Amino acid sequence: MTYIWEKLANNFNIKKGKYMQRTQIYFEPDTLSELKSIAKELNISVSEFIRRVVKVEIKKRKKRSLNNFLKEMKPIESFSNIDATEYIEDIRRNSRIIYE
Repeated sequence: MTYIWEKLANNFNIKKGKYMQRTQIYFEPDTLSELKSIAKELNISVSEFIRRVVKVEIKKRKKRSLNNFLKEMKPIESFSNIDATEYIEDIRRNSRIIYE
């Protein structure tokens, strides 16, 4: 039995300890029909389509969260009157690394 599972895991590129977990989702008939249609167009299963959509949404949320965090950041008081671009360019000009 272990051999069969390992062979399946290798075929589906599943890493040990990172198995998928089963869940159940209820959809309205129209929505499910559209999901099936899109998945068929993409030549993937409905489950795979849902996984991809969910991953994209999670990435968007993480990005929005990071962007909101960065927007709320305020410079340290000692840097409040310094242009960040000019400051970085000055560091680069005085660096030991020679840029061509």
